Amino acid sequence: MTRAARELLEPDAAVILETETTSLDGQTVEIAVIDAATGKKLMNTLVKPTEPISDGARWVHGITDDDVADARPFEKILPRLRQVTKGKTICAYNASFDRGIVLGDIWRAGKKPMHLEPRDSWFCLMEAYADWIGSHRWLRLGGSHRALGDCQAARNVLITMSKGRGFEFSEGGLKPNRRVVWP
Repeated sequence: MTRAARELLEPDAAVILETETTSLDGQTVEIAVIDAATGKKLMNTLVKPTEPISDGARWVHGITDDDVADARPFEKILPRLRQVTKGKTICAYNASFDRGIVLGDIWRAGKKPMHLEPRDSWFCLMEAYADWIGSHRWLRLGGSHRALGDCQAARNVLITMSKGRGFEFSEGGLKPNRRVVWP
């Protein structure tokens, strides 16, 4: 996983995508994408869904129906999403969730998913991190539960994995790597 993380942090290799939704199986209300190598924000926008935001989802991310009332619908943000993800591995902390949400929104809009559909276009940071630390359970990201903040937290996980484990060389000789374990 350390080698994979390092490769994903190379320039132009990957982006990190996160969504906030109307419910666990709902529609996008916020989407953000950052460059994995630099952390540069490529996209961060509210999205107007065609269904109301559930109480449970609103409690988690704090986004209300009023917040998204004047936002653009998914089909209007899709061209930008395609542009910022094209030719890159799409990393997400729970890739199966975010991929499913994005594909559902694309299909509802009557559009073609193109490069956003293939599973091998996506990389799950949550599964990779669990493997890296030797856990067999779902691990909380610990982000802000807003799309951009969660992208940044997911990038921190990727950076942590890229540093490896064990010992690293420094001017003073070998020293133990500090391994961050997210709650």
